Amino acid sequence: MAVIIREERLIGGKKFKDIKVYRSDKFAVTEEAQKQAQKLDEFIAKTVAQIRDEARKKRLLNLKGKSGALELWYFIGEKLQFVDNPEIVLPEDKKYIWRALWDHAGELAPGEMNSRSGTHRDHFFYCYKIAKFNKDDVKRGGNWRAWVEFLDSPKIHSDERILEWIGEKMKTINKKNWVRVLNRNIRQALKDKDTSFYTKAELYSRLKNVWKNLDKEETR
Repeated sequence: MAVIIREERLIGGKKFKDIKVYRSDKFAVTEEAQKQAQKLDEFIAKTVAQIRDEARKKRLLNLKGKSGALELWYFIGEKLQFVDNPEIVLPEDKKYIWRALWDHAGELAPGEMNSRSGTHRDHFFYCYKIAKFNKDDVKRGGNWRAWVEFLDSPKIHSDERILEWIGEKMKTINKKNWVRVLNRNIRQALKDKDTSFYTKAELYSRLKNVWKNLDKEETR
């Protein structure tokens, strides 16, 4: 299988938009792979259209750029969990889905594509990430901007175990707007540390101390 993305290409000295490009890390893009990629592309287009229609009916699209935008992006993230189904998207190709979504997003996009689009800092990837957690827990953590800053942290996206641990711990905290404080504390606690060398027990021991200190700090 492969994933179709659309790019601008220079062909014969002329620029052409929306040129289909097939991306895959596992297979050669054979004719059969292209047919499967086309089916996936059609599935993405149909699914995104359904998400867009539902968001419009719920009036969530009106929240873009506003203080309540987290409600919209969490909703979209819930709908994007289909990428975890290996019958729809091969795990090896998942990283290309975030860029492919932009080709069909329309009103669901937060704005124009930029250097973050299709990377580990992609907007839709972040929506998908936060929707793996309980909605009330996420809302207590902070607004969308605070969560983006949190997920942007190199420590967070370089070691999945940190986010998994936080996902469990956030169920136990009742204070609001704690995510920015936690982000700062994790950066300080793991400064200049390569956590890939830590066992899970070693990593979680360091994070446990960070969490204890969180209860002692003021949040806004």
